[in-house]
Amino acid sequence: MEVYIRCVEKVLRRYVQRLQWLLSGPVLCRRTWYSTGSRRLFGTVLENRVCILLDTSGSMDPYLQQVKTELVLLIWEQLRKHCDSFNLLSFAEGLQWWQDTLVETTDAACHEAMQWVTHMQAQGSTSILQALMKAFSFHDLEGLYLLTDGKPDTSCSLVLNEVQRLREKRDVKVHTISLNCSDRAAAEFLRKLASFTGGRYHCPVGEDTLSKIHNLLTKGFIDEKVGCRATEHEVC
Repeated sequence: MEVYIRCVEKVLRRYVQRLQWLLSGPVLCRRTWYSTGSRRLFGTVLENRVCILLDTSGSMDPYLQQVKTELVLLIWEQLRKHCDSFNLLSFAEGLQWWQDTLVETTDAACHEAMQWVTHMQAQGSTSILQALMKAFSFHDLEGLYLLTDGKPDTSCSLVLNEVQRLREKRDVKVHTISLNCSDRAAAEFLRKLASFTGGRYHCPVGEDTLSKIHNLLTKGFIDEKVGCRATEHEVC
């Protein structure tokens, strides 16, 4: 039983470490955990050449300000540090793209992208298919990150079929992020789209759940050897 308990505690510590990494940014200091947000919403960007697709339809209005904030974090925390090139594209009834091609991730480019983000507005329908087709046209693209709160304004099966056709020529992974996990039909479509292309489906936790996770992680485990309570990254 003692061996079993030690193994379970080891596994739980790994889970805590993983949650801290997923929910926090690069800044960790003694007994303090600063959350920066980009991985909480967007997950981890895996590819070197990527395009971020952002739903700016009317239903996105309640989320848009927070999305803008965390998108700026994404630009500096992940795209600038880990990607060779990137582009941004917003979609509603029509499309708006930041650049005509993928752009090298320099400081200047990231500052320009930030300015572009501030002008996004929510209105209209959800033209996911048009956005995907435009993004697939970017040369050297490796990964797409699609953020939306609902289904496309066309048939879901049509979108999946068109993406299958596009991937016959371009092996691009589509990672999907749902801002409305209670919409089962939309969530199922996004899961299928991600799975179909070898990407990941992500549904960020709400503020209430995030607060509970913060409380759990800051409690940590009782270290019997030194007689104090410490999390995976803290020093007793």
